Amino acid sequence: MKKFQIIILISCLLAAMTGCSSDSEKNENNSASESSHSSSESENKETSSAESTTAVPATQATSGNTTEESTNGSSDSQKEVRILDIDKKIIHESASSVEHAATLTETNCSTAYLGKNAAKQYPDLAESINSTGEFYEVNMLEQNNMFASSAEKALSSGAENFETYIFDLNVYVRRADSVAVSILHNSYDYFGIDSESRSFWGENFDTETGETLHLSDVVTDTDKLAEAVESELYKSFGKDTFYSDNTIKDYFKDYIVDGSNWTLEYNGVTIYFDDGEIAVSGVGDISVTIDFEKYPELFNEKYKNTPDAYIVGLPMKSSFYTDLDGDGSSEHLTLADSYEGKYGVDRTLSLSISTPETDYAEKLMANDCEAYYVKTADGKNYLYVLMELESQTELYTFQLTKTTVNKVGKQSVSPHYSGQTVSVPTGPDNMHFDIFGKTDIEPVGDDFFSVGADGMPIMN
Repeated sequence: MKKFQIIILISCLLAAMTGCSSDSEKNENNSASESSHSSSESENKETSSAESTTAVPATQATSGNTTEESTNGSSDSQKEVRILDIDKKIIHESASSVEHAATLTETNCSTAYLGKNAAKQYPDLAESINSTGEFYEVNMLEQNNMFASSAEKALSSGAENFETYIFDLNVYVRRADSVAVSILHNSYDYFGIDSESRSFWGENFDTETGETLHLSDVVTDTDKLAEAVESELYKSFGKDTFYSDNTIKDYFKDYIVDGSNWTLEYNGVTIYFDDGEIAVSGVGDISVTIDFEKYPELFNEKYKNTPDAYIVGLPMKSSFYTDLDGDGSSEHLTLADSYEGKYGVDRTLSLSISTPETDYAEKLMANDCEAYYVKTADGKNYLYVLMELESQTELYTFQLTKTTVNKVGKQSVSPHYSGQTVSVPTGPDNMHFDIFGKTDIEPVGDDFFSVGADGMPIMN
């Protein structure tokens, strides 16, 4: 399984880094013309905004009315928690065969890097996250070249109905604050219709030290965590879905202590299982979130200290768990996308959004999409879906409750691009967006946005 192969390589990389560390010291009414900026103004704006990282109140996720001391002896649960800026680097690579007039491989790789302001404050964290991103870039490009050679040989030997090999690696920021940073990786490999695989794994870091977090750093009792995971999965999928009565507990004994298939969220810990890993093949990817609120005794108090407002990147066709009705327990949110037509040529996107008590579906003309869950300080829940059109990107805003999905509106904005780097939305008060006119292919400007009263981004 790819995630278990990759964790060994990453562990070696981060261990080497640790050894060396001591030696290295809008709503639609905003017209595009009103949003246009000169490059110098944009740079000044970016610097001033980036230097004031969003500060939000800390949530005291404790089992009682008093705040407990953290296990390391300091009152971490009373510290102010700040959202950090994260960038994402995007690389596209392909290989073609002149002899066979065919595209052999296509690689799309996105990796996470700590933003400039956060990197100044947390240099050790920047070293860990950035080195991990660089590792994945090198790994993906080497893989592209290796399989290009294999594909060339397959074509030369007379392979029929050859299809381009595709390798995708996407990253989603699940948490980025002054306590911890968690990045979810989603890889997809395609070798033809009968040979494809998808895998999820996480990279989790302590913000102050920059060190990789192991599950035992966050969870106080992994045996009890296994019991909680089993209980939640049985409730969601039924006991008969899994291979045996001991499948989940055995999995924890064999893999989870040093495994990478988890992320540290703002509301708990999420565990990811690939299709066929703990349940019969065909059920699909399975994930489960163990809530801080529901299982407070399972977690180190330090990592339960979270902001009230945040943004989380969401992969499609994967579950996300969050409190949609304010009762303290998480509900199940699912997004799915499917496409008809050729990329860039009248391509239709079918988007579906599901909460426990409602389903929303819409067809749109779009080549691709990506989604972000937005939690505001007043407890409201929104979904931002970026639709990649033929010439630009549009952002759709949906308001979510346990029983409703309401489309609020759309805007011609998207996360700010600079070269190969894109600014990842991580906090509702400091989103750096490019701004497009109704017919512009290139942005007419950029600015920093906050979530407005109706959920749609408005300029700061």
